[in-house]
Amino acid sequence: MLKLIHKIYKNDRVTLDLIKTLRLKFISSENKINDLYKQIFLDYADWYLEIKEKEMSVTRKMNDITERRNYVKTRLLGVGTATKEMIESTINSVSGVAVNIGLTDMTVIMRFIFAENNRLITFSKNALAEIIPYHLDMEIFYNHIKWEEPKRVTWDRMRKYTWNDIVKSVEGTIEKGYDGGF
Repeated sequence: MLKLIHKIYKNDRVTLDLIKTLRLKFISSENKINDLYKQIFLDYADWYLEIKEKEMSVTRKMNDITERRNYVKTRLLGVGTATKEMIESTINSVSGVAVNIGLTDMTVIMRFIFAENNRLITFSKNALAEIIPYHLDMEIFYNHIKWEEPKRVTWDRMRKYTWNDIVKSVEGTIEKGYDGGF
């Protein structure tokens, strides 16, 4: 901006102070515009999530911002006719989860290819329950348990199970309701 003014005013203190003030206002305005642009994308939104949650009448408040983003995203994507492709794309939109969806005999079968942790499995299961019509049943399969995941279970309680029992556990054979208790 200093380059655009006449050379007479380049050394004037009042003009330099005005330019400095205008530069600060422009930077502030630019930051606000960039923040507003960022809020459009749910992967980066923070204060806009609260607005979307109020629009959707979400009463359950989650502390983790990633969980809130995933919840809002699945609610937005999971609207309309529940087709296999729509359900699969909605659940796969959750970061840290990859699933295959199958539909057989009035049952939606969700097979986890990958899930970062059990919280995401529970989250995906709840999202699927909200998306599918009530007359359809739901089956969930996953074949992964990392050594660090069964934190609440002691080795004494696990000794009676083989590793194969633990891997095939879907509803938490080690501890009642293990996968949903997070």
